[in-house]
Amino acid sequence: MDEFKLRAGEKLEALQSAAKAAADGSKTKVQDVASQTTELIRKIREAFQELWQNDLIVEGRERVAAWSRDAVQRIRDGTPPLSPVLLYEELVALFKDRMWRRSVALFLAGAALGGGAGLLLGLRAAARPPAGPHARALLAQPDRAVLLVDDAVTPGAGAAALRSLAARSPISVGRGFAGVVLDAGAGVPLELGDEVWGCLSEWSGGTASELLTVRSSRVSRRPRGLAADAAAALPWAGSLALAALDRAPYADDAWKGKRVAIIGATSGEGLALLQLLSRKGAKTTTAAPKGHQSTMHEFGASQFIEMGAGEGGGWGAVEAAARLQGPWDALLCCEAAGVPCSPPPSLAALLKSTAPRGAFLDLRGGALMTDRLPTPFWLLFCASFYTYRTLRWAVGLGAHADWLERPQQLTAGLERLAGLVDSGLLMPALDKVYFPQEFEAALAHACSEDALGTTVIRFP
Repeated sequence: MDEFKLRAGEKLEALQSAAKAAADGSKTKVQDVASQTTELIRKIREAFQELWQNDLIVEGRERVAAWSRDAVQRIRDGTPPLSPVLLYEELVALFKDRMWRRSVALFLAGAALGGGAGLLLGLRAAARPPAGPHARALLAQPDRAVLLVDDAVTPGAGAAALRSLAARSPISVGRGFAGVVLDAGAGVPLELGDEVWGCLSEWSGGTASELLTVRSSRVSRRPRGLAADAAAALPWAGSLALAALDRAPYADDAWKGKRVAIIGATSGEGLALLQLLSRKGAKTTTAAPKGHQSTMHEFGASQFIEMGAGEGGGWGAVEAAARLQGPWDALLCCEAAGVPCSPPPSLAALLKSTAPRGAFLDLRGGALMTDRLPTPFWLLFCASFYTYRTLRWAVGLGAHADWLERPQQLTAGLERLAGLVDSGLLMPALDKVYFPQEFEAALAHACSEDALGTTVIRFP
């Protein structure tokens, strides 16, 4: 019996040793493959950077820069932006150089082959199931229906956060979010348990999910003392309001005494604009559905226009108010119930003759260009876009898509928004809070004339 136990023990030890050796061998192979891949990527980037600094490429970049400066100067002088004679002379001078002709031919062939290969790889990758945390999420289907999925894959806004251009897959709804950090990557200035907020744009997916994986550039610590529900109501609306004020033709200290009309003031961004402009000393007029007059005055409005009253529906009521009270120095249009989808019939009837150019600011979103392009142009756009992202990565600018975002929606803008909340200049306009299973009622309320501020869905 003892001899049997001894032999069994020896066999088990031999099996353990063999398993350990196999595991060590597999680990070594994985490390070798990883190191070889890293070295290959490094060599490709070095080769591309060397090509980027090639004399012919540098000469071409300088010529393009010179053409651009000449076009800008011609526009300022009121002449056509591009002289056909100058363009012809430059092209003739370029193509007299045999080396340049050969380089251009090689570049075009490489761009065509690389773009085609990249598109095929993108289409193949889009057919695979996305990777990411599994959680409950509200997903918008291709037919615009919204479904609550209990085990949805929600990649959020990670390294491949950009909304897929090569596939029509469901995406999460929602724009702003607030929550707690569960994990953070290396170099991220956030810690486990930090209370954060942020927002995602139309092309980056949605936020109505239990879990989100987002780039650290899309979040910041939310104001202290602000509950998660209230915090989630402000990032998207507040960033839109800040972006509108930043591109407005008036400086911060020039709003005092200006007459400003806010159309669709019951939206989250409309109420944010109302608070900020009132504190800057502007005389604000709000246009909203019936029943919100007292709330508008509480937020700082001087005058109120009932949308839908008067001739011509919504814009008819605004034009009637302009004739009665006088035109405005600026007009801001937000997306809310009662606001016509079309632009104003006549801005001259609504704005003062002394109003500067750009005094009408439309904050309403539109359809993405990729949703409207026919198939041939859509494929060309996809290939061009992914090629451009690859070029940005190759020259060391990273593979992220932060360059597509408004600065107000990134970390610096969110911190600016938090500063306004902490100083008491801005407060979230939280309307109602719903649970995920009540999403139909939430969507119906958010689109109704009873909505006032931002509707939030809480994932318990």
